[in-house]
Amino acid sequence: MASWGAAVEAGGVSGAPKPPRPWPTDARGRLKRRVAVPGNRGVYWRADGLFEVGYRDADGRQRWRGPFETLTSARLARDDARLKARGGERESANPRLKFGEAADRWLAEQVSELRPSTRAGYRTYVEKHLRPRWGNRRLDAIDVSDAARLVRELRAAGLAEWTISGICRAANRVFKFARRHCAWRGDNPFAELETSERPKVSMTPSRRIYTDSELAQVIAAATEPWKTLFRLASVVGARESELLGLWWEDLGLADLDRATIRFRFQVDRDGKRVELKTEESKATLPLPRSTALMLLKHKARTPAPTTPKSYVFSTRIGRPIHQRNVLRALYRAQERARTPEGLPTFPELYEHDRRGGLVVDDDGAFVLRDVKRSQLRLPDFHALRHGAAMDCDDAEEARDLLRHKNSNVTRAIYRAHFGDRRRELLRARMETRMETSSGANPESGPDESTAQSEIRDVR
Repeated sequence: MASWGAAVEAGGVSGAPKPPRPWPTDARGRLKRRVAVPGNRGVYWRADGLFEVGYRDADGRQRWRGPFETLTSARLARDDARLKARGGERESANPRLKFGEAADRWLAEQVSELRPSTRAGYRTYVEKHLRPRWGNRRLDAIDVSDAARLVRELRAAGLAEWTISGICRAANRVFKFARRHCAWRGDNPFAELETSERPKVSMTPSRRIYTDSELAQVIAAATEPWKTLFRLASVVGARESELLGLWWEDLGLADLDRATIRFRFQVDRDGKRVELKTEESKATLPLPRSTALMLLKHKARTPAPTTPKSYVFSTRIGRPIHQRNVLRALYRAQERARTPEGLPTFPELYEHDRRGGLVVDDDGAFVLRDVKRSQLRLPDFHALRHGAAMDCDDAEEARDLLRHKNSNVTRAIYRAHFGDRRRELLRARMETRMETSSGANPESGPDESTAQSEIRDVR
């Protein structure tokens, strides 16, 4: 406890008033909490020798700040509080609110209304990354430096930029929720981050997609119904959950030349058929004749009775297939896929000797590596969707196929791909204009010998 002499001397004011001796008591004989300092309106002594500041905020409520060790610091805090009150700056009605308390309310009152997968993602972000750091800290004590430090620490821990972005998004929403629903008036530190301090989602490594030969070899190695599912995904570019949520009534196969596929629902991770989130994703796409014929053959092979409300891809008892089973089937097909020479399509799945050759066992079979799939960066099921998008001529066509809200989203995802395609088209048009302006026939360019002769003449 600071002494009276130290408290007064630290005030730095000559002839500073002395605290009362003995300390006054109230009507019940208890020591008063505070006593006004003469000549310093709004500044009070405390029984422990420190100072407090009392003032009215912009809403007219009585507020207290402190403790302060010196009279000077108490005066500065009083003047600052009065200035903000005159300017109409509102203060938090809940200044002691902790991040963990606000996060619990946000998860219970807002996130609980979202889809199961979204709820699970937000809860993981809070419990695994945010609560261990800030759970017991007041929201007022978390500033922009803490937010920037969070990004740096997560990046140093090896997390992907997309994951870091999700964690920051969850923290940002906790602060917003506290302002709207918890009577907290502080600043949101994530709104003040500079661009250089934010997660760099654009630097996320591009997803690997299937080449034409890889896709053909994987599909050839798959069995039914997975072969039909993979081929359909590579054509319509739909998400895994959307394909598993298809009913036969969503397919218009009566006229093979005008066949359609309609997306309205998806199957969540709990196996429930739920409506798609956005209106843009609910759309009807055309189907080529060959794809429609493939689906009719698949229907004829289906062991379970098929009705308009039966799942297109179902188990033997008619229930929707689980997403994990689809991934297992895709992994098996990738392991069995072979090139025309009999070598693995994805050699990174198999062991190699010191010379770089594939290792075989006593039976002559290639030996699989004991490694996680995430470390190999192989194309996954979602790569079928990306491959379908990259077969489109431009971002507008890809937006219609992928059912994005607008083409800006599509351009952001496939910026490099469509940029390369536009440059090649521009190169061809420039070549045509060059030949036209020189009087040459655009259909027949100069042969190699003539071109080399012209280069030598120029040199």
